[in-house]
Amino acid sequence: MLNNIIFMSERLKNINKIDPIDAVLKTLQIKSTCYGRFEFTNPWGLEIENHSDHAGFFAVMRGSCWLEIKSLPNPIALSGGDLAVFPHGSGHVIRDQLGSSAITLDVLLKKNGHDAPVFHHGGGGALTMLICGCFAFEMHRTNPLLSALPEVIYVKGEDGRAVPWLETTLQFLAGEIGSQMPGSEAVVTNLTQILFIQAVRAHINSNESCNKKGLALALIDQQIGLALALMHQMPQESWTVESLAIQVGMSRAGFAARFRELVGEPPMQYLTRWRMHKAASLIQSGAKTISEISTQVGYEADAAFSKAFKRTTGFSPGEFRQNVSKFQREKA
Repeated sequence: MLNNIIFMSERLKNINKIDPIDAVLKTLQIKSTCYGRFEFTNPWGLEIENHSDHAGFFAVMRGSCWLEIKSLPNPIALSGGDLAVFPHGSGHVIRDQLGSSAITLDVLLKKNGHDAPVFHHGGGGALTMLICGCFAFEMHRTNPLLSALPEVIYVKGEDGRAVPWLETTLQFLAGEIGSQMPGSEAVVTNLTQILFIQAVRAHINSNESCNKKGLALALIDQQIGLALALMHQMPQESWTVESLAIQVGMSRAGFAARFRELVGEPPMQYLTRWRMHKAASLIQSGAKTISEISTQVGYEADAAFSKAFKRTTGFSPGEFRQNVSKFQREKA
């Protein structure tokens, strides 16, 4: 054991700087997007149904509105430059004033046509302009970061304008929405990924620790965050509770207790879950053999990997490769 820890420590010296948040954010890969620019005139209201298989967002480009979510006790007032992100696709209502009647998104789409570059609705009063979108992630059901995010991430603008990173991203998005330029869809997908990652980073780094849970809270802990980064960047290593504790400068017992307190599960249980998420993504890509994937996520024996994978997903690796869509539905 000691020799293994010394050998691992030598390998870790080659890592100049480990950023826990960066290591986890790299796991978020968006696979599909759908966007539009909405121009609403007072009075107006829009109801978005719950879609657990998609995330969503809207940004206020001009005007103001109220956001209502059933699970939240009070509505949220939004104005120009504000962004609301819904990592779990939670249903919500937005309207110009509390009490204004709301139509559903389906009705709005039918009214304007699904392929319209701009969607119009309202009574002819003051204008509110929104950029709205929904998107799906690769293997979102097994990603540990997504499960740790709140129902809504709210990024407040500054003096009626979006914060600089958001303003730049939204300007590019607005230009690409409805564009007929070649590669527009790829550009929108990448811009959306930037927007979401920036919003998650803002949430993790915010001072509102009471709104964080699980991984989102653990990542800002200096020692547990480092342990998570090591697991994420080097899942192929033969990690143990003891070796992780040594790497982050804690006692074995202290590390195990602190990890469970912040993350919500023991270190080795989390590591297995992360390895299976990584393996599922690799299997889905189809670029590697099962044996290669087994080694890449820390298993010397294919049989041990297959057993752990089936225990986690309900499928053997081979079955999973043939039934990815079925697995995603069953986890929904």
